[in-house]
Amino acid sequence: PPGTQGSRIIGGKVVAPHSRPFIASIQMDGQHICGGFLVWPRWVMTAAHCLIPSRELGQACDGVWGGLGAPGRSSWGALPQQRSHPHPRLPTQLNRSATLNKYVKRTRLPSPHIDLKPGTVCYVAGWGDISNYGDQPTALMETGTTIVKRSLCRTLWRGKVSTNMLCGASRNTTLQGVCAGDSGGPLIFKEKVYGIVSFSGERCGDRRYPDIYTKISNYIDWVHRTVQRHRHQKGKPK
Repeated sequence: PPGTQGSRIIGGKVVAPHSRPFIASIQMDGQHICGGFLVWPRWVMTAAHCLIPSRELGQACDGVWGGLGAPGRSSWGALPQQRSHPHPRLPTQLNRSATLNKYVKRTRLPSPHIDLKPGTVCYVAGWGDISNYGDQPTALMETGTTIVKRSLCRTLWRGKVSTNMLCGASRNTTLQGVCAGDSGGPLIFKEKVYGIVSFSGERCGDRRYPDIYTKISNYIDWVHRTVQRHRHQKGKPK
């Protein structure tokens, strides 16, 4: 490794209807390719590689969908195609604002430089495969993951973990976590998003290689400045 980037939730359960109204499905030709989450009405956050055209297909994502727990899904808009690698921690602007309602809400972000202590139980959600054999869900899935001490995580990943990352893994031998394709999705603790799914091991849910997340709190001020530079944005950061 580093292993896979992608869209799997393994060892999880179906999310309660409307309980995660900020989660987005980033799609290409109507197919889910990555997760994401709404931070302001016209801004989403996801993994950088989700916005890069596929080398094989020559295409990039063409739609962002949310409110999928509602009676019928709703399009939040489209994301611009990136010709170069965008910064993985910056929000990306939609071509129009999402309509906020009981099915579609923006998430809350943590205060600057807040760290999650080892042993903290968080949640991660997505629409990807639910097994190592390519089985796919029919609904948004969610699983728990426990924050792993960064020094241990760095050892397990042979130095590929920095202070700008969070690590999460199953507390036991149960296969539980994310895998190829879940990139861009949110790491959730107490109704705030603390991390963005970055990468994981070759085998879904294997705690010997904890899942790796970008630590959002290290970039909060930068995120706010990015949004505030766009005066036409209607949603105001708080």
